[in-house]
Amino acid sequence: MIKRLRFATRRKDVTASDFLAAWSAAVAAAVDTPPGVRPVRVAVCLTLPGLSGPGRRHDGIGIEWFADAGHLQRFTEWVGTPDGQRLVGKADGIAEPDASPVIVAEESIVRGAEWLEQRWHGGGSKLKHMAVAVRASGLTPGEFSRAWRGRAGQIRRPGAAEVTVIPDEARGRAYVQNHPQPRTAGEWAYDAVNEVWFDDLESLRTRIAWFRENLSGQAEADLVRRSWFIAAREEVVMA
Repeated sequence: MIKRLRFATRRKDVTASDFLAAWSAAVAAAVDTPPGVRPVRVAVCLTLPGLSGPGRRHDGIGIEWFADAGHLQRFTEWVGTPDGQRLVGKADGIAEPDASPVIVAEESIVRGAEWLEQRWHGGGSKLKHMAVAVRASGLTPGEFSRAWRGRAGQIRRPGAAEVTVIPDEARGRAYVQNHPQPRTAGEWAYDAVNEVWFDDLESLRTRIAWFRENLSGQAEADLVRRSWFIAAREEVVMA
């Protein structure tokens, strides 16, 4: 499955409450695209400021799923039409363009596929812990992607020679890696986006505390140059 992840950073002249309402409406607008263009699933994420920690980079995330590259291409072409521009323009004026990147990625469900299937069909909202990262210097995108797949469920503490397995209580209900697709020119804003889902706030806090204790706010230097965590509430717009 291919995912289009839209990160939004609120403009300073837009209030938090106005942003929440406008961003939710902007993401939901994808449901109104024509058949054959419309994504197969849409979800909106709204950042939880008090849990995302220092350096929080985004206030909202919109996620659209596409069956294959051709499906995404049809959607992208339609967005370029006048009707498409009117629809996506709903996000204009609430997000800082230079701080609101789009990532197109291949979804890799590492753990919890059955739980996720039930989650999408059940709809509603869930809590989610996300991380975005920029790869370490010296790694190509392909090398980073392979190394990241091999690191799933583990971290390397600063200065440690061996990796540490993430304990069950901090692993969440499902874990997905999103690997940005190859580009012929330029770089994506992030080389990695992951997602971990939780049923309740206590479990989410447990993961946040474990990572704070074991990474101490530092990136895994052998894998990433910079990374940030995002705590969010995810709402299914279209399953």
